[in-house]
Amino acid sequence: MRGPKHAHSDRDKIWTPENIAIELITKIPAMDGDSWCDCCLGEGVFFDNFPTENKDWYEIDLGEDFLTSNTKYDWVVTNIPFSQPKVFINKMAENCIKGFGILCLANSMTAMRLEKLESMGLYIHSLTVLYIREWGFGYRTDFYVFTRDEQPNFGVVVQ
Repeated sequence: MRGPKHAHSDRDKIWTPENIAIELITKIPAMDGDSWCDCCLGEGVFFDNFPTENKDWYEIDLGEDFLTSNTKYDWVVTNIPFSQPKVFINKMAENCIKGFGILCLANSMTAMRLEKLESMGLYIHSLTVLYIREWGFGYRTDFYVFTRDEQPNFGVVVQ
C-alpha cells in the first residue's frame, strides 16, 4: 500500500480546541442511548464531551488502531489525520451505523468521495465551515455530518 501523499506529522497531530469540539458535537443528530466512538482520540476533546457514557475511543499512539477495527458504533466522530483523508473517510463510513462526523481539510471531501459515500447510503446531513486561527496554517476546515437520511438541500453531481 502506498503511503500518504503528504506524510507530515505536523498535519496529523493538530488538536481540536475543546470549545470547537463541544460545538461540533451538537451537530450530531444522536438519540439517547446511541453509541459513540472517537476514532482518533488525540487529547480527547471529542471523547470527553460526548453526551453519553456509551462511548469508545481509538488512538494509534496508544496502541489502539481504528483502521483495523470492525466494531460498529451509531456515531463515529473525530478530527482525522489530515494526511490520510481517504482511508479514514472510508473506515468511518464502514464502522458507523447511523452516521459520522468528520473534521477535515476542506479539500479532503472530494466529489468522488461524496459520491462513494452516497453509494454506501450515507448523505450529508450538515456542514460547518471553520477557520481555526489557533492552528495557524490558514487552511479552511470543514465538519461534515453524514447520516443514512438523504437531505433535500445537499446533493452531489459528478459529470
